[in-house]
Order: sequence, then C-alpha cells, then structure tokens
Amino acid sequence: MKIVYDMLITALYAVFIQNLVMCSGLGMSEAVRLANRPGAFLRIALMISGFSTVTSVICNLISTYFSVNGSYAVRAMIYGGVLAGVYLIAAMFMHVLSDDRELLDNLGISALNTLVFAVPYINYNATYSVWNSIGSGLGAGAAFVLAAALIGSGARVLAKNRHVAPAFKGTPALFLYVALVSLGFMGFTGRTLF
Repeated sequence: MKIVYDMLITALYAVFIQNLVMCSGLGMSEAVRLANRPGAFLRIALMISGFSTVTSVICNLISTYFSVNGSYAVRAMIYGGVLAGVYLIAAMFMHVLSDDRELLDNLGISALNTLVFAVPYINYNATYSVWNSIGSGLGAGAAFVLAAALIGSGARVLAKNRHVAPAFKGTPALFLYVALVSLGFMGFTGRTLF
C-alpha cells in the first residue's frame, strides 16, 4: 500500500507543484501548438510519460547498482544517453509495428520534450525510488495534458470573447492568459518570483 501511496503522491506533486510546463515554461511552445488537437496531445503526453518513466527507472537502477559519483555534467550525460537509447529502441519498435510517419514524428517530439522537461534527470538528482520515479513519470504526462487542456480551453474562450481589444486578439491574449494561469501554478510551488 505504501508503494501505491508513494506513486500517487509523487504523481500529484508532478502535476500540480512541479508542473514543468506551467511553472517553468518548459515545453510551453509544444503545449500551445497542440492545445487545439486533443488526440495529438494525449498521444504525446502518453509518450512523454513513457519516456520519463522508463528513463527514470533506468537512471535509478544505474545509480543504485553502479557508483556514479560524477559531477553535474556526468549525470546529465548519463541521463541524455539513457534517454537517447530509450528513444532509439522505441523508434525501431514503432517502425516495425507501424509505418505511420506521424506517429514516428510524435515519438521524436515526445523524446525531445522529455529532454526539455528533464523529469528523469530531476528524479535522478532527487534520488527518487523506483516507485517514486514511476509516479513522477506518469505525473509528467498528466501535467502536460493538464497544461495543454487549460491552454486549449482558454484559447477557445478568448476567441469567442467580444471584449478583447483587437490588438490583443489571438496570440497576445493567449500569452497573457497563459501567464496568469502560470502565476497561479507558481503559487502552489511556494517559490517567489524575485
């Protein structure tokens, strides 16, 4: 029961407090781009969860069974190498199963966003257990879905609003909306802006 509790708490932490899209702006451009394509952002969120989880677990096992006393750069290289290996294996597997070009493109975008989010690296440095790493990886995907859903619903509401000044219609209004929502998420982290 403690394992399930640890996974759930870590996942909730990743979604609401450590939401790397809303709190840090990491992956924001991808979330904005995919906000109006629910099928695509769910697929990419699942892939981000998969990459984050598998890479986190592998990095966790490497640090458990091998003495890695390297610097920040050495740990980052290990994380990047593990992620690249996971991506190559997943790409070969997807290529064999399906010849869908869009799926392979989404796989690359997901791997790149996992690198941008650096969720496995955060887990690696935080010395999460395997179960915490799994919860954090799943939470990273859920956080991406939450961010893209909030951005998409805000964009639809702003597009219908007649009171938005013509100079702010479209992207400027969306960026203001995202900034305000991000400030709300920053309130959960307990950090200050300045």
